[in-house]
Amino acid sequence: MTTSTLATAEKTRDAFFSARATMQTIETLWELATYADRPFGGDTEDLTPAACCMADAEGWDLNGLRDRLGEDVTEYARELPLSVLVRSDWHQVGSESTHSEFEILLSTGGPAVRVLGDLDSYLEPYRPGLQFSDWGVDWTDHPESNCDALLWFAGLFYFGE
Repeated sequence: MTTSTLATAEKTRDAFFSARATMQTIETLWELATYADRPFGGDTEDLTPAACCMADAEGWDLNGLRDRLGEDVTEYARELPLSVLVRSDWHQVGSESTHSEFEILLSTGGPAVRVLGDLDSYLEPYRPGLQFSDWGVDWTDHPESNCDALLWFAGLFYFGE
């Protein structure tokens, strides 16, 4: 292997692990939001250690009002992106365009992580995926993406005009 091949492999590895950590954060937030949405029942024993640890670190009361926990989790998640972008499909000049894709950029540089997906006719996200990149390395789909957690996360943002 050449020095440049090794450097690219190292960058890709670092970006992969950065994306994995981001995915784990989003999954933990999704778990806490799901827990907060349960009207009755559910015990903190149902939560993963990661969820309990995040709640403790952020000062979120797991035994208090569920509405408050849900609001705290949502606010935290909405503050994660550096940017939220949309783009349109090809369309006839002069005709109205509609947004068809979204990007939620979570980190830049080396490594960079984003959630990329499509928008339906109501501008609701679907088919989200997590991607990672590094300097000189193309965007790559992360194989450990949790579509349900990413869909919850993307659904927190407004993609309209």
